[in-house]
This record gives sequence, C-alpha cells and structure tokens, in this order.
Amino acid sequence: MSDPMASPEPEEKMDIDADAKTVTVSLLGDKDYPSIGDALRAAPSDSSTVFRIIVAGGLYEEGLLELKSNVHIIAAPDAAPTSDNPVIIAACGDHPSICSRVTGAVLRDIRIEHPGPFGSMASVVIEAGNLRLENCILTGSVTIAVLMCGAATPVLQGCEVYLCCGDGIKVADKSCPTVSKCTIHDNDGFGIFCTGSSGGLFEENEIYGNSNAGVAARGSSSGHFKKNNVYDGKQGGFWLEEDASCLLEENDIYQNQKSGIQVGGHAQPLVMRNIVRDGMKGGIVVHDRATGTFLQNEIMRNTMAGVGGTDSACPLFHSNIVKDGRGGGIVLHENCRGIFEKNQVIGNTHAGIGLKGVSNALLDGNYISDGSGYGVWVQEHAVSTLQNNVIERNLRAGVVVTDSANPTMSNNIVRDGKHAGLLIRHNATGRFRQNTLAHNAHGNIVLLEQASSELVANIVSHGPLGGIIIRGTTTATVRGNTICHNEGANIAVLDSSNPICDGNVLTNSAGRGLVIMDKAKGTYRFNMIRNSELAGVYVGRQSDPDMIANCVCDGKSAGILFEDDATGRFTHNIVCANQNEGVAVHGRAHPTLECNVVMQGGHGGIWLDENAGGTFRGNVVEDSGTNAYRCGTTSANEWRLAERNANTAPAALSEVLAEWAEEKMRAPGGNRKVILVQNPDTSSEQGGVAMATQCSELLGLDPSRSCMLVARFLGDAGQFQDAEELIQLAKTFVGDSGPFKAEMGSVLRVQQRGDMSLHCAELLNKWAAASPEYNTDLMTRAAEYAREAAEVFASMQPQDVQTLESFAFSLYWVVLNFATLCRLGGGGQWTANQACAVAAEALAVAHSMVTPHTPPHRTAELYFVEGVLYYCKAEATAAGYIQVEGEVVDAAVKVLLESALKEMKVAYKQWCEAYGEKHLQTVKAITM
Repeated sequence: MSDPMASPEPEEKMDIDADAKTVTVSLLGDKDYPSIGDALRAAPSDSSTVFRIIVAGGLYEEGLLELKSNVHIIAAPDAAPTSDNPVIIAACGDHPSICSRVTGAVLRDIRIEHPGPFGSMASVVIEAGNLRLENCILTGSVTIAVLMCGAATPVLQGCEVYLCCGDGIKVADKSCPTVSKCTIHDNDGFGIFCTGSSGGLFEENEIYGNSNAGVAARGSSSGHFKKNNVYDGKQGGFWLEEDASCLLEENDIYQNQKSGIQVGGHAQPLVMRNIVRDGMKGGIVVHDRATGTFLQNEIMRNTMAGVGGTDSACPLFHSNIVKDGRGGGIVLHENCRGIFEKNQVIGNTHAGIGLKGVSNALLDGNYISDGSGYGVWVQEHAVSTLQNNVIERNLRAGVVVTDSANPTMSNNIVRDGKHAGLLIRHNATGRFRQNTLAHNAHGNIVLLEQASSELVANIVSHGPLGGIIIRGTTTATVRGNTICHNEGANIAVLDSSNPICDGNVLTNSAGRGLVIMDKAKGTYRFNMIRNSELAGVYVGRQSDPDMIANCVCDGKSAGILFEDDATGRFTHNIVCANQNEGVAVHGRAHPTLECNVVMQGGHGGIWLDENAGGTFRGNVVEDSGTNAYRCGTTSANEWRLAERNANTAPAALSEVLAEWAEEKMRAPGGNRKVILVQNPDTSSEQGGVAMATQCSELLGLDPSRSCMLVARFLGDAGQFQDAEELIQLAKTFVGDSGPFKAEMGSVLRVQQRGDMSLHCAELLNKWAAASPEYNTDLMTRAAEYAREAAEVFASMQPQDVQTLESFAFSLYWVVLNFATLCRLGGGGQWTANQACAVAAEALAVAHSMVTPHTPPHRTAELYFVEGVLYYCKAEATAAGYIQVEGEVVDAAVKVLLESALKEMKVAYKQWCEAYGEKHLQTVKAITM
C-alpha cells in the first residue's frame, strides 16, 4: 500500500548525491550485477561517499544481506513496491533478509519478505547504526518485520508493515528510532513493541488491525508517540507496563477491541492531548501500581469506563474531557489512589465518577454533569476525598454514598439533579463539609438505612422535596449547616432515626422547618429555626426527641407543634414571634418542657388541647393576658399549667439561670453552649432574630461568647461566683486540649481565651466592689486576669484593629485592678509598691497607643484610670503600705489627691463632650 506522503523519487536523490557511485542490478543479467548480494560485495567496506545500487524489478531470494556504510539500495523508477513488477527481497532459510550495523545505509521503495521457516528471525535486523527505510513495504514475515536493537538509531519513513506473524516493529535494548508516516497494520503481534530502555520518536503513523495492542511498551522504554492514529486493534490501542515512561501526545485512538490506553505494572507515562474514543471497552485504564500523568485528553463514547483505575494505581488526571461514555466516566476501585483534578465528566450513561473497593483518590475541581446515572457513586469501603467539584443535572443522585463507604467531601456544588443531591445509605459514613446543594428534585441530602455520616457547615437550599431527609435508623451528625428556602421541610427526621443536629440555621422553608416523626429520636441543640411557612418544629407519630437550647422564631404558624402520641424532652429553647401559638400540644402528645422561653406568640404562649398532656416546669412564658396559656379543657387545667411555669417573661429567668447554667455546663454533651433570653427589643424589624441575637450567637459553636453573655447576666444579678466558674469551664473548651481545638483554629482560640480573661478581670472588680469591704483575694485574681488578657492580646499576630482595641481595654483593667490592689496593700505575689509599678507601666503603654485619631471618650478613659491610680497610691501611702522617703506623709498624700482630682476633671470634661452630663461614665468621674 503506497503512502501519498512517501519520500521523493530516487532520481531527485541522484541529483543531490552527485558524487555517488551508481551500479545497477537485474535478474535478467543486463545490468552491472545479477544479484543485490554481488553488488553489495562490490561496494567499499567503509566508504565516506554514497554507493548507490539501483535494482530492477523482480524477486530476489538472497541470503543474508549485510549492509555497508553509505550503501543506498533503491528500486528502479518502474519497480516501486506498488507497481506490477516491484523489487522484492525475500530471505532464504532461517536468516533475516537484511541486517545492518552501519551508518548512512538506505533502503528505498523496496518490498521485503520473509517466507520462513516459522520462528525465524526478523525480516530486517538493525543492530547498530542509522539505517533508513523509505517508502518500503515489509510483509509476509513469519516473525517480526523490523527488529531494532543495540544502540541503533534507524529511520522508517513512509513504510507499510503488515501481515507479519509476529510484531510489526520491535524496538529493543537502547535503540532510538524515528518512525514517521508509516502504516502498520494487520500483524499477528503488536503493531509496535518497545522494550528494554529504548526510546525514539513515532509520529504520524497509521496503526490498525493488529492482533495485539497497536503499541506496546515494556521495560523502561521511553518512546515519544505523537499524532498517530491507532485504531481497530483486536486488543487495545496502547499497552504500557513495567517501568515504561513513554510520552503519548496528540494521538487519535479509536475503535479498539479493548482499552484505548492501558497502563500497568510500574509504568509512568505522560499522556497529553490525545483523543481516546469509541472503544469496545474502556478508554484509559491504569492498574497494578502504575502512575503516570494524563493531561488535556478527550475521552469519549467508550463502551466501558472512560477512565478506569484499579489495583493500587496512582495516576494524575488533569484537565481531561471524559464524555458520552456508554459506561461510567471515571471508575476507580481496588485501592486505586491518585489525583483527578479539573476534568470535565459529561453525559456518561453510568456514574460520572465511580469509587469502590477501598479506593482512596483525591478528586478536586472537576465538573461532572448531565449523566444518565449518578454524578458520583462511592461504594464498597471507598475512602476518597472530593473537593471543589461542580456536580449538576445528573439523572440520578448527584452523589450517592453506600455500602460502608467513608469519603470526605468538602466545598463541592451539587445542584439541579433530577433525583437527590447527596444520597447516603447502607451503613455508609463519611464527612461532608462546606458543600452547597441546591435545586435537587428528590431532596438535597437524603440519609437512609443506617447511614452515620457527618454533615458540617453545608448550604442546603431550594429543594423541591426538602433540604435534609433522614430516615431508616440513621445516626448522622448534622452540625453548623445553613438549610433554607426548601419547598418541603428544611430537615425531616423519620423512621426511628437518631441523629445529632447542632448549631444549624433552618430558615425560609415553604413547609416546616424541622420535622421529627415516625418514632424518630435524636438530639437537637443550638439550632436557629425561623421563617417557616408551617410549624417551625413538628413532632409527631410517637417520636421522642431531645431539643436543647434552640431558637424557633418568626414562623407563619406555630413555633413547636406536637401531635400523635409524640413525647420528647425540650429544655432551654427560645420560642418567639411565631404567628400562631408558641407551643401547641395536640392529639395525645405528652412532651416534657422545662426552662424554655415562649414569647410573642400570635395566638398565645402554650396551647394544650383536651387530649394532650405532658410535664411543664420552669418555663418562661410571656404575660400576654389571657393568651399566655390556653388549654382545651377547664380553667383548672389552665391554672395547673400556669402553676408549673413562671408567669412573666425575662424577670423570672434570673431565678433559674444559675441552676440552668450549672446543669448545662456539667451534663454530658451539654457543655458547649448556654442560651438565655434578655429583655427583647420588640421594636426591632428583625423580630425573633433580634431576641436570639441578644441571647447568644446561634450560628455555630462559639462557647466563649455565649458563656460570657450568661456570665454577664449572672454578674449583673450579683451571682459573681457562678459567673467566674462558668467562664473557667468555658476556657477549658478553647484550650489546646479542648474539644474545639480542630474546629476553631489556634488564633481564634487564643483570642477567645483573652476575651474570657478580660471579662473575668471586669467581673471580679465588680464583685469586689459589691462586697462590704474590698476583698484582697478577689482583687488579686482580678489583677491576674487583667494581666493575662493583656499578655494574650500583646502576643497575637497580626495586630489588627480588633486586637489592638482588646489590648487597650486590657491595659485599662490592668491599671484599675492593680491600682486597687495597691490601695489594699498588695496581694498574692505583689506588694503595694509592685502593684503600683505594674499599674503605672500599663498606663504608660496605653498612653503610647494614643494617636491624633483617638476619639475623646477613649482618652477620657486614660485620664480616669490615671486619676484612679493617683487616688489609690494616696490611700496606700496614708495607710503606710507605700513608704515616703524624706517627705511628710500628709503632704505627699495631698499632692497625690490633687493630681487625682485634676485627672478626673479632664476625664469629666471629655466625657461630657462625648456623652453628656447624665451618662454613666460622666457620673462615674464625679463620684470618684
């Protein structure tokens, strides 16, 4: 078969090689020599000029032809390989037709055959040198057509290699050929077989119809295959194994009976910008610990997986397109690892990405869409990591996790699926963090059949059937998610499931916010549930949950609705600003409600119908006249219900707060957050959210701020010891060994420890001031807290505006507390003189932080604490705690008091300008 891109005609070469000696060969005896062998023997052994042999057409059954340097054997112009009378060189016996070890030799337009016997050597053996075969046909060999070995660097250009009993071309040892524009087809072995440590360039060849792979590479071969067409193979297209490290670039690989590219053993190829299509099996398969890098390939319409990985393979796939496969897109199993990033996996019949058999790959930044199956299918103990992927418009679940799989999935977008967004079932676990799931037809997240996954900080919205659906004895952990604008319930818990739901935000449901029914249980803590069209929380059908410290507000119906024999324990919840009842108990339900706050219900606080029951103790229900408690039976029932609850709102809360805080902080699993309600700002447009914000930060787990808020309330109520103990417990949560170490990060934990120390410094100062006499032990602890807070904020990097503000406020309390300790004669490790020195040093640092932009009320604070320091030093001097050398004590005290008065007057003036005469700060300067 002639190639239209074959080399120029011999006549043109003759013109170029003007110095060449030319002889002719003809079987008819009418030329210089009757055989090619005779002409070769006449050629110089080591000539530096070309010795040209022009051969007339005919069958030359020569023995072994050993080429010499610079010998060119060329068919006569009328004897090309496709002519009626071509030049045919056929071997005799068990020898190659041609053997070459020299440089400069050329075979052009020759047909080379090896009729046998079977098992003979190759037709052409190139052991060294750089033999060129141009526009030749090599066929009918009983073994390999061309064998290149040693360190040979031959060139095959425009040749056709076909119908050999073995491989078409074998490249062995360290040979490094150039094979270009050749056609290699219908051989019984491989089309091209590279082994040893061979290399070479294989470019623009047609390789098809071979019984084994079109191209095989073993050993440590490293050939470069570029712009070849490899197709219709009886096996695969490329088969790379052992330690092969070939470069496959811009090849078109299609319609092979097995994989387009198969990489096994320890092979590590670079495969880039190829098209792998229409295979009878897979597109690219990597197995048996192989690695390799696969970049920008287009893999499409293959019968099985577009990309397959198995048996501990560990490849890198980057920026490939895997589309329209009749099987899966990317399928990994049997401990496959590797990195798959920024690939487009589109329109595949089965799963876009399938992970099973303990596979543990990283899938990062892929786009997976429009498949007829699942977007991602994780099964059979797979533990892979999926992050930053976009998964959309798949016909089945966007992501399904099943059969004990345990993946990690973060920062993915799963949307617009025709089924569930994320489906977890059959004992699957896994961690799902910070994903966005929206507009999935059958629920954004569905957990079934004993799933026990962690769902943390995801955004789950606009689901036609709901946000998160948990059923089938599932025990998931759902924490810190934002679940909003779903047509069904934002969270539905069914069928004896028993999840933990902490710190979630459930808003703007077109149905109910949280549904718990069908014997479901679970623990629900610190959730914000607001703006539901139906009940904020629905509890029915013999369900039995525990709800602790949730906020249920701003609903269009009841806040919490109980029906159908529901029970459960509800403590420390805030239920406010719902348009119907705050709590409605119907249909033989009998829950336990303790220490809840129920306020501003449009139809009352708590409603029980005539069949309902339950236990109600220590709840705070807004006094809204006849609507505070409503019962479906007699006035006795109403009285009995009221007897069990406080009958006015926030004022009653202080009576139970200390016991509440202590119980919550020490109970197992209840030590992460305390919720309380203060007097609500009913004028706020935010309604219930404003109340909840006054109570605590409900969006996540933040124990320091919520506990400090409780401690401030306790302190205002005079329960200083309870407040200090609460803060000390909270400090253990954010310590290096606390439960929030991984979740909060070191910088945030350090900041919160500083905040808590600063709060204790203020708290104990007030505690000491509230005592009949200042207590030295209290002031010593207050001073230590202030110093600790200042050291924490001084050490934090970077020093942003908030940190500097906290540091300045810490210095304020260092001055106040150490000055007071000085007045008391010292305490702990500090004498009066030492306490005074610490206060003076802190004051100097605070003054150094003042800038022209510091507001007047801040500089007023410095004048105030400087006045306090002068005053306390005067008191300590008068009491003899500070000795005055060479001065009369009364005179020294008078000077200090005059200095104190001077500083207080400046502070008073600046506070008057900032706040007015009746502000607390202004009055404080007068009283001092």
